[in-house]
Amino acid sequence: MQNSVKKIHAASLIIRLPLYIVIFCAILCLINGLTGYRVFKSLFEEEYENITQQFAYTALSYIDGDRILDYAAGAPADDDWKETDEKLNVLTKTAMLAYIYVTVPDTKFESRTYIYDTVHPDVVNGKAYPLGRTSSLKKYDANYIAQLKLVMLEEKPYIRFVYNETGGHVTTSIPVKDKNNATVAILSVVKPMSEVRSLKNRYLKSTFIFSAALTALFILIYIIVLSKAVIKPLVLVTHETANFARHKGELSGILKKIKGNNEIATLARAVEKMSVDMHRYIADLTHTTAEKERLSAELDVATQIQANMLPRIFPPYAEHPEIELFASMEPAKEVGGDFYDFFMIDDDHFAVVVGDVSGKGVPAALFMVIAKTLIKNVGLQKKNPAQIFEQVNDQLCEGNDAGLFVTCWMGILTISTGEIAFANAGHTSPIIYHNGTVEYLTVKPNLMLAGLPGMKYQEHSVTLKPGDRLFVYTDGVTEATNKDNELFGEDRLLASITDKQHLSSKEILEEIRKDIATFEGDAPQFDDITMLELVLKDLSIKEKNDSTTKIKTFDATDENMQPVSDFIHSMIPKNCSSEILNKIDLAVEEIYINIAHYAYKPETGNVEISCTLTKTDSQPVVTISFKDKGVQFNPLAKEDPDTTLSAEDRDIGGLGIYLTKQFMDNVTYTYSEGYNLLTIQKRIS
Repeated sequence: MQNSVKKIHAASLIIRLPLYIVIFCAILCLINGLTGYRVFKSLFEEEYENITQQFAYTALSYIDGDRILDYAAGAPADDDWKETDEKLNVLTKTAMLAYIYVTVPDTKFESRTYIYDTVHPDVVNGKAYPLGRTSSLKKYDANYIAQLKLVMLEEKPYIRFVYNETGGHVTTSIPVKDKNNATVAILSVVKPMSEVRSLKNRYLKSTFIFSAALTALFILIYIIVLSKAVIKPLVLVTHETANFARHKGELSGILKKIKGNNEIATLARAVEKMSVDMHRYIADLTHTTAEKERLSAELDVATQIQANMLPRIFPPYAEHPEIELFASMEPAKEVGGDFYDFFMIDDDHFAVVVGDVSGKGVPAALFMVIAKTLIKNVGLQKKNPAQIFEQVNDQLCEGNDAGLFVTCWMGILTISTGEIAFANAGHTSPIIYHNGTVEYLTVKPNLMLAGLPGMKYQEHSVTLKPGDRLFVYTDGVTEATNKDNELFGEDRLLASITDKQHLSSKEILEEIRKDIATFEGDAPQFDDITMLELVLKDLSIKEKNDSTTKIKTFDATDENMQPVSDFIHSMIPKNCSSEILNKIDLAVEEIYINIAHYAYKPETGNVEISCTLTKTDSQPVVTISFKDKGVQFNPLAKEDPDTTLSAEDRDIGGLGIYLTKQFMDNVTYTYSEGYNLLTIQKRIS
């Protein structure tokens, strides 16, 4: 079987390579033949040019140039004319010329008058023109006329070769001058080139026969040498490489038959060396693959261990329904350095931690485990985030030869009051939703943990109200990068959170992650992404999913103030106290009039008002939303007026929205898809 394959490969090479040589030699012969013919043709034309010029000047010696113009003017044929005509006829026949003719063109070269015209009847079919015959030149092309002008006006001879199926002819024209050396006529000699065709055929035939014989001899010698020196060794190499692939690098040993120091022998030695290298590579690859699979399995376990170390039960504490919390950590590699944690210190204190270890991979994950464990152990003993950081920092600095560090944010919420005390160790500023405004909770951060021992950390605090939210994250969120190396950034994050305040903490984190993924596109995740959101819920309102909603759109004009008020009253229970009803009326009027006066100025627009009455176990709740497409404006962002000052000393404006926030239980504002959305909420008694 192997010998059969070997013979097939040899036959294939023996057939193809000579075929390529034959094609190449044929093309070369054709090029050489055509090139030789061009040289032959050039020499042939040069010889004809010399011959016809000699005949032309011989004929010119018979002609009296002083009588030409007389004959052209109408003088009859006299004895001199007849004698000259006879000489020209003799020359035409003896020299085997086709024509000899003498013509006088008019000044515009539109016609010419024949003075002499001789025709060889055995060479061409035709009759000679008589003396004085006029012939039009308009049937000739511009090139022919230009040649006549060249002879007549510039007194230069011209030669013209014409080729056709019979061989063609050559025409030589020279000027005829009188005794004053003025050109008076044109003498033309036309000689046929009937032998050109036969000469060309004989030349090409002999050239191609010789080339074919030489090519055949060359191919025969080439095949013998090629088969012995190239094809057979190549077939051996081809057979051995195929055997190499089929038998996982094993060789049969036939390459040892190839001797010498040429390229094929070098190739044979290379294949033999490749076999040795391949066996070594397969052994190394098998070992490396096994080691990689072992490490991958260990990393999978490490990933699972790290995930199990982070709390994953949401909501975290059934006995504290006032706390809504959700968190996620997505490592950039199998394991990461980000972490989050939350735990109850006692019944009234709840701790939240988010950290980011420098670096990535296994070293960062190990340091993360240490940092998280220390923070929780110390945090269960103390209620001061600054003191916790100081103790943990000193412990992490001990034996930190790798120079790793941790940025960390920790807050401790006093559930009964809503106050959250926090410290920032070089971490990104969290985002807080408070008093209807979404903003960064920015303080001057202290040095990261494990940076320097003996560092002091500052404690800050903020009081959360029911419904307030706290979003803590690592820099993997804001430093997410797209294919253009643009960062997701703090502005995009703030805008993303602002549009989602109506969602649960879990839904917010999921939607933000989608926004980040959309921004990144096909770019790989650059860093660990960790997010945590804490919501302080208002348990004084326990909804039963028993609610009624009405929506109505009004033109934003002062005249519609009363219809708006009637619409709101239609949704409020009859037993609502006058005090609460007055507060609702004041808030509705403040918000609606502001929209009517400023949202679309100087144009006009409309406002969509949604009113929802929710029945609860204790007190019903009315929720009123104002939606307009006017100029983006957040009235909650305006600083509250100082009510301790007199009316004359206070700045104008801001009092109405301040009273709205004071009278309502909850006031929120968002801007999404070109709409301002302001919502107020009030318990009814």
